[in-house]
Amino acid sequence: MQVLELGRKPHGALVVDLCPACRGLWFDSFESLQLTPEATLMLLREAAKPAGERPSARTEPLACPRCHRALAATQDVQRTTRFTYWRCSQGHGRFTPFTQFMREKDYLRPLTGAEIAQVRAHIGTVRCSGCGASVDLGREGRCRYCGAHVEILDPDAVRRAIATARAAVRQQPSPAAAIDALLAAQRAHPQRGLESDADLVFGGLAALVGGLDAD
Repeated sequence: MQVLELGRKPHGALVVDLCPACRGLWFDSFESLQLTPEATLMLLREAAKPAGERPSARTEPLACPRCHRALAATQDVQRTTRFTYWRCSQGHGRFTPFTQFMREKDYLRPLTGAEIAQVRAHIGTVRCSGCGASVDLGREGRCRYCGAHVEILDPDAVRRAIATARAAVRQQPSPAAAIDALLAAQRAHPQRGLESDADLVFGGLAALVGGLDAD
């Protein structure tokens, strides 16, 4: 795990563990709620870096790194968005896949019908941000395994959340920008194949971070 020291609200610092391979996060109790906008921006930058392995659905049982007891799968709701994490029954913290963290922060949204058609014109199969399964956009707009809608990073939500950290994000990643990021990744690593790595969430995240770095 990569140890990140991040800003805490209203002041001070906290430590978050990030797995560079799967982009999973370990938060001690309530730390996810205490992140400053700058801390959230740092996490987005770290998650935008190429992963060591393809993110996939978590397998149970997961163990707490503190007491080594099995973590309990937990469903929660932020506004109207459902997200999942695995918590320690002894209160030591929780493990959260990065896409679930972005759901918790309300940074993801389902694609509209028009956006699905736009993405389908360039990419046939994408990865479900909920469970990691392949979704054939030519046949469906949601995952057949977990039922999750095809999602993309919501640039407006992220921009509002980090407005105090940066004045603006000039280049807002659209579905087209996410596609461009995916095509660039495929050109850099042609041996992986495009459809096997097509991820609209992290493609959009790479486009967003690229826009921030251009500011």
